[in-house]
Amino acid sequence: IFTSVIIVFSLLSVSAAHRLTLPLRIIARSLRKTSLSHRNEPLLWKSNDEMGVMVKGYNQMVANLEASKQALEKSQKESAWREIALQVAHEIKNPLTPIKLTLQQMEQWLKLDEVVNKERSANAVKNLLEQVDILNNIASSFGTFARMPTPVMTRINLETLLKGVVALYEKNMLGDVSFSSMGQAVWVSADEQLLTRVFSNLILNALQAGREGEAIHVDVELNIVDQIKGKFAVVKVKDNGQGIPKEVRDRIFTPYFTTKKSGSGFIKVCI
Repeated sequence: IFTSVIIVFSLLSVSAAHRLTLPLRIIARSLRKTSLSHRNEPLLWKSNDEMGVMVKGYNQMVANLEASKQALEKSQKESAWREIALQVAHEIKNPLTPIKLTLQQMEQWLKLDEVVNKERSANAVKNLLEQVDILNNIASSFGTFARMPTPVMTRINLETLLKGVVALYEKNMLGDVSFSSMGQAVWVSADEQLLTRVFSNLILNALQAGREGEAIHVDVELNIVDQIKGKFAVVKVKDNGQGIPKEVRDRIFTPYFTTKKSGSGFIKVCI
């Protein structure tokens, strides 16, 4: 009888402990999943006991976190658009200055009734047309960003694609480009045209980042990395150039940010 009673009470205590700690385990599991990267759902608890108070506090924390996340996303979007507006203004001001100077010269000619020879007027018109073409290219560049096509995902051999991109820059005057891999096909799902543009831009930027008077070397490397979640293709583009200054490293992924005198500084790809 003693043994039976002990067994019964042991089972009852285990069951009671399980029922009592169930809400704590649910909250602990929810807390582990709580983050800014995805939507956090509130917990449902109908009782107004101590666990109900804890669940209510958790739900309030989730609501505050969601509100903070929305405010952060809004702030980031506004900041990005401000950067884009500043970059657009900067790009437009460059050609506007020579246009203004040329028009002022032509205005002076008209005021003074000067006899302008054909060569002088032709140069002025040519200068205006060149600057207008620059403005048109700027508008086209930013318009392309707004009309970015939807990526067409296909199964492509990443090694073959990289070999083709590197081959375009093998005999480049700015420097030399080398490619290394494991010598096997690496299949990925991606938009071939967009991915080609990304790697082409990375190599071109690396070639243009060399120090004056020093030959630039660009190494493109393809590897496969095994992780817990599966295998990943890793592409490294490395050069011996001057690198990225520390003061602008936080801005390199901002749309249209660039330290070069030309180019929009924007690459978009979906893999």
